[in-house]
Amino acid sequence: MTRSLFLSSSDRISSGIKRDTVPLLNLPFDDLQNNVDATSTPTVVIEQSPPTRASNGSCSHDYGTHLRAKLRFFLMSPCWKWHVKRQCPWKAWFQFIKILILTSQLYVFGIERETHVIYLSESNVTFHHLFVRGWSSEDETLPYPKASGDFAVYTHQDFMDSINYAVKRFDNVTDISLGLFDYHDHSTGKSSRSVSELTGRLINVCLNRFKTCRIDPTTHTYVLDPHTENICFAINASNDFDFEKYLLRVHNETINYCGLNLLTIEFGLYAIQVKNQKPFSLPDCYHFLVKIIFDNNVRTGKIIQHLNSEAYFRTCNQNVIQHNASFTLIHRNLLIALDSMVLFISVISFILCARSLWFGHCLCKEVRRYYSRERPDESPLTWSDIQIFYSFWYFLMIITDLLVIPGTIIKIAILFKTIDLYNAAGLLLGLSSLFSWFCILRYLSFFPKYNLLFETAQKALPLILRFLLCSLIIYCGFMFCGWIVLGPYHTKFRTLSTTFETLFGLINGDDMYATYANIETESVYVWLFSKIYLYSFICLFIYVISSLVIALIIDGYDTVKKYYTDGFPKSRLQKFSEENLPQRSNQNDWQTLTAAIGARSVCFPCCFKTPQSLKDMITADTYLARHVNAFS
Repeated sequence: MTRSLFLSSSDRISSGIKRDTVPLLNLPFDDLQNNVDATSTPTVVIEQSPPTRASNGSCSHDYGTHLRAKLRFFLMSPCWKWHVKRQCPWKAWFQFIKILILTSQLYVFGIERETHVIYLSESNVTFHHLFVRGWSSEDETLPYPKASGDFAVYTHQDFMDSINYAVKRFDNVTDISLGLFDYHDHSTGKSSRSVSELTGRLINVCLNRFKTCRIDPTTHTYVLDPHTENICFAINASNDFDFEKYLLRVHNETINYCGLNLLTIEFGLYAIQVKNQKPFSLPDCYHFLVKIIFDNNVRTGKIIQHLNSEAYFRTCNQNVIQHNASFTLIHRNLLIALDSMVLFISVISFILCARSLWFGHCLCKEVRRYYSRERPDESPLTWSDIQIFYSFWYFLMIITDLLVIPGTIIKIAILFKTIDLYNAAGLLLGLSSLFSWFCILRYLSFFPKYNLLFETAQKALPLILRFLLCSLIIYCGFMFCGWIVLGPYHTKFRTLSTTFETLFGLINGDDMYATYANIETESVYVWLFSKIYLYSFICLFIYVISSLVIALIIDGYDTVKKYYTDGFPKSRLQKFSEENLPQRSNQNDWQTLTAAIGARSVCFPCCFKTPQSLKDMITADTYLARHVNAFS
């Protein structure tokens, strides 16, 4: 008989009952489908035995009809489910709200981190100017191609002067520097000068060298003990310090450049970052560990010099700031409240996505059990058949939540100035933001006018992956060949990683002229090889392989366009779910239930009247209209 599209309130099952806890056998049945005396219907347990038949030979409970209706409802989009049940798709809106709150949190954190990174970067530049002899602003730029070589020393006197220069500048840093640097630990409240004038001015100098290394170039002989040793000295910085005399007088040591691998100068400075009255931010206290490294591993007479600085949070003394402290703390508490809200929403989202996956898993077990018991002659379901129960989008949302939770916890710890893991928090929150915005595409994929991208990618991706695997083999051959042959003569092929990046850049047409021109060799054979190598690689990958990849995508696009006209091929479970449906004039009418309405608004697709075609289809699907509340 004909049934109205929307059930009355008396016919609905309480929304508090979960779909998998509703007993299948207690559902009412269509009188036309199950014309059996109710008093003669025995109790049937689907899990333990097959359906019991009545005296007239008909099945007392058509479990297959119920399972197919349940599967049809599972395949529906949230928008269709709303039109069927008139239940607001609150889980979809919950995901939209989560994305907005996550983006707000990320924006505030990005502003704070930007201030932090700029401070550390500028401080590192300052340390170069303060402690590296001969450093200039030209060495701070990163031009391409590189305008200058490595910063290095080449004579014994320059080497010793560079060490002495760093020690003397450190001794006078509080007098000459414009920065807020000191030897004072702000977390303890005591000044290094009040205890001892030299306590906070210790410099640690370490020598990494071979235990024995003697050479005689005239006779081509050497004596070498390959075992290395580290010798460290604690030096009190002074204005008249001389490192060479210090080694000879105190330790009876001299610098042996044959055995020297690294010489490291290490010292600490304390600093306070005042943030120009910005809201949400209290001043931060840091301990900078500055390292000046002289690298002599190559032993070419060129000792490369570079400086690194690492910053560590220190708890500031409460007397550091007084003005407007309460106002700033209130804003900090608001940020903590926002982070707490993000944690709460992420936990709820994780539970909802895990719940949806669990329901899909339970329905998958029901379908597989039905096939094994009722259709043993058919081939068992494969992974391609049952993967619809394990949505990729739910896994992506779960990964997003698992990234947000630890990232937010680290961010809260940063607000309390206990840790300074900005990179870890940025990585976790950045990836979570990327994945959360990707998840919006799930809802657009329900619309026929917007899911062309997903259908084309799904059709072309297997072929593209197989094709790229073969292309990768050819790419690796070019990469290793270029690294071995051109590496000694070309800076862009010097290492394996830079060779990989150079070839990938050539595929995209990046900086081709510099790649051709920067061959540093007078060998005609190497020069000729480089030309043949580059021309063949560019012709093969740009004009052949890239074009074939585009052709595969276009082929998939043309196939999908035909599907929109002739109908998409139905999966095995789609055909199973439609077995008991009445025949319609268009064989693809029932398949449109898995896509959203072609509504005039993407933002509010469920705020329009139900299309007449959908009313007719659901009305004809009598069993689904009767028992739709049992599937929620």
